[in-house]
Amino acid sequence: MNKFNNLLGLLIILLSFLVLAEQESSDLQLSVQAQKTKKIKIGLVSLGTVDSEFKQLLARLKKDLEWSNQSIVEQKHLDTLKHERELKDLFEPNVLIAIIISNDHKVYSWHLYDVSSIKMLAGKKIKQDTNTLDYVAHTIADQVWPELFATQSSFRSKIAYSKQIWRKKFGKDKPYKQIWITDFDGSNPQLFVDTPTVSFAPRWNNDVACPLLFYSENTVSNVQLVMSNMFGKRKVICSFDGLNMQPTFSQDGKKIVFCLSKDGTSQLYLSYINHVSGQRHFDRLTFNTGDNIAPCFVDDTHIAFVSDYKTGKPQIYLLDLKTKSIESITDGGYCACPAYSFVRKQLVYSKMMGAGMQLFLYDLKTEKHTQITDGPGSKEEGSWSSCGNYIIFGLNKGLESRVAQLHIPTKTIKFLTAEKDNCTYPSCSPIYDEILGILHK
Repeated sequence: MNKFNNLLGLLIILLSFLVLAEQESSDLQLSVQAQKTKKIKIGLVSLGTVDSEFKQLLARLKKDLEWSNQSIVEQKHLDTLKHERELKDLFEPNVLIAIIISNDHKVYSWHLYDVSSIKMLAGKKIKQDTNTLDYVAHTIADQVWPELFATQSSFRSKIAYSKQIWRKKFGKDKPYKQIWITDFDGSNPQLFVDTPTVSFAPRWNNDVACPLLFYSENTVSNVQLVMSNMFGKRKVICSFDGLNMQPTFSQDGKKIVFCLSKDGTSQLYLSYINHVSGQRHFDRLTFNTGDNIAPCFVDDTHIAFVSDYKTGKPQIYLLDLKTKSIESITDGGYCACPAYSFVRKQLVYSKMMGAGMQLFLYDLKTEKHTQITDGPGSKEEGSWSSCGNYIIFGLNKGLESRVAQLHIPTKTIKFLTAEKDNCTYPSCSPIYDEILGILHK
């Protein structure tokens, strides 16, 4: 809570700089793009007494490990394991690796074994404490996954998105937008923001010790930027005329870039702490006559963003925070919604292809563009998982708007929200150290 208050203080200071300156964006469906890959068979062995809670944890862990379609989990149970050699007789020969889990008064222990050599590869203990069983299962999955696939995972992360609802006002149906938060796979949906207006474009902060969610909110006169902690305590951060939205955070969480349209067009602004003076500074980054939106950090000194200032159509540009020099990443068509993965060193963005938007990857090192989706519907507002294995995005098809998830290694797509729900603006969270408020649910 202290960190939340400290950040409030910093942003209030930022707001004062703005005043001085004023004075001078769950049903499952597999994509046809799914590749046929050989799945790894994993043994999951429960050891000892298995009560209802233990069963729940095992079911959630199995779902996590099978979610990406890279593995199949075969479950077994043993009352006792006298010697690790028993694992060879427990499974078919094609099960080469096994996870053994036991429970002792809500302390869950897991050990990973190479079945062929009967060698223990890794193991840990996890106390449930006040955490949910799902969270404990996600934690085990995050610990086991790098041992299995030599890549990071993000089972403990969350997804925030906007959901449109209709309510009667003065006898007429009126649209509103709420903010919902789910687990990484769209399960366990929780209503987080339910104010009588349109709340949209949620963005998570990057301080893993202090989870915060930023979002924009329609008012009678403008679109204001709001910040909320995980207990729902909210604070209006910027409320100038026009748009106040789309904050993006540097990897260390110390720099913030966001959009303001207080001067007639949407421009980008940077807030940071000066290392010499220790004071928070506020700089305007763009000075053109176009609309500059959707910023995202690609490293500590550069951001990618969207602007129509050159061609009259949205293009993606790279801006140097020190020199304010701008270079183009795309040079044709209609391009929008950039998001960067610090793991993959790649930018995902949407580009109009025929009647709809498709997702593209851009490698900043090779400068290569690669189309990664096709088919009907517009794919927009891409957001990377913290592990870099997934891109969450909005898929709009006719009157339907759903949150979908693309798994990069297998090229499979799953829907995370139901067909009947109108959901947009998905945003993936980091894996936070502090499990506070709604993150506990």
